[in-house]
Amino acid sequence: MKIRNTFIIFIVSGFWHGANWTFIVWGALNALFFLPLLLSNKNRQNIEVVAKGRYLPSLKEAFMMLATFGLTVLAWIFFRAENLRHALSYIRKIFSPSLFHLPYYRGISEAGTTIILILLFVLIEWMGREGQYAIADLGLKWKKPVRYAMYYFIVFLIIVFGNLSQNQFIYFQF
Repeated sequence: MKIRNTFIIFIVSGFWHGANWTFIVWGALNALFFLPLLLSNKNRQNIEVVAKGRYLPSLKEAFMMLATFGLTVLAWIFFRAENLRHALSYIRKIFSPSLFHLPYYRGISEAGTTIILILLFVLIEWMGREGQYAIADLGLKWKKPVRYAMYYFIVFLIIVFGNLSQNQFIYFQF
């Protein structure tokens, strides 16, 4: 009964996002990913902050975070694809032999900057994971000018690197 209801909820949430098979598959995949926790009655065991009170997660926690991220991103391919063929083609290209070759990329300096910024923001998120939001407590003990310099620096990064062109809101069609 629980399994059926879980699948119904996830598939209906996929259908709510759009009348396309890609959204249905997205919902079904999320239900499938949730199923092991449901079957083992462990779905309520992972509601605390990861590595609470510690600087680093255990190896198991790190693996679980990476697995969750990987499965979520895999499901999102279906969410954003034009159709099922497009999604499967995209996944096939990800797992092609080219996965094991270093890519040639002309804009390597931009990629390096992006990677550094991602790592910076992941670090900020990790350090602030026990708060209501990441930067809520970050810098509160710093002197006011230093704290505000950090806030202005974040705004500066958003302006410089953000895509500020007008994009259609993802739920605009609804």
